[in-house]
Amino acid sequence: MNKARVLARLASSGAVLAPIKDGAVYGVFPGGDRRRRPTARLSRAEVRELVSDGAIREAGAGSYALNEAGGARVRREAAAPGEEFLAQHASIVDRSVISGAANIRVLRGFALNGVIKRLAALRDHADRPWLSDAEIEAAARLRADWEAAQIGFLRGSDWSAPPRSGTARGSSAAVENAMTRQSDARRRVNEALNSLAPPLRRAVERGCLHEDGMEALERAEGWPQRSGKLALKLGLAQLATR
Repeated sequence: MNKARVLARLASSGAVLAPIKDGAVYGVFPGGDRRRRPTARLSRAEVRELVSDGAIREAGAGSYALNEAGGARVRREAAAPGEEFLAQHASIVDRSVISGAANIRVLRGFALNGVIKRLAALRDHADRPWLSDAEIEAAARLRADWEAAQIGFLRGSDWSAPPRSGTARGSSAAVENAMTRQSDARRRVNEALNSLAPPLRRAVERGCLHEDGMEALERAEGWPQRSGKLALKLGLAQLATR
C-alpha cells in the first residue's frame, strides 16, 4: 500500500522521491522542494523494489522520479474493475458521440482517433450507431497495443546506470520487464491482425493504426466509394469477438 501511495504522489508534476537524513527513509517532495515536509515515505528496501520493478528512474542527486511504466501502474491501480488494461495505456474518459441534435451516446474508454471518431458518430439506416461499443473498444485495444509495441525501452530511463539497490539484478530486471511488455504487445497486435482476412486487415491497419481516411483506402484498394468503412467495421466486429 505504501508503494502504491508513493507512486500516486509521484505522478504530480515535478515530484521526486529523495532520501531523508541518513538515507534509510525516502520521502516524496512535491515540485522537488526538499524544504517541505514529504507527503509520503518509503524505506530504502521499498525504493529498491520500485527500481527493480522499473517503476521509477534516477532523477539526479540521489533522487528518483516516476517513469512511464510507473505512470501506467498508477493508472492501472486507480482504474475501475474491468478497465485496468485500458487505463494503463491512456486516461479513461467519458465521451459523448453526437449524431444529430437529439442522439447522444456516452462511451467510456480511450479518446478516439480521427477515423474511428468519425465512424462512431455515424448511424445506419435504422438509426443505430454504425460502430458498436464492442467494436470501438476493439479498435482502442488494438491501438493501445500497437503504440506499446512501438515504444521500445521507456523514454527517460537510464538502463546503464546501476540502481542504488544493492541488488545485482535491479537494472537488468527493469530492462527485462520493459522488453517483456513490448514483446507481449507486439504479439497481441500480430495475433489480432493475422486473424483477419487480408482486405479486412488492411482496412483495420489503415483506419486504426495509421489513421488514413477511408477515401484513401478505397483508392488504394480500387474499392467502390463508402466500402472502406464497411470493411473496417467487419474487421473490428471480428476483433471484438476475440
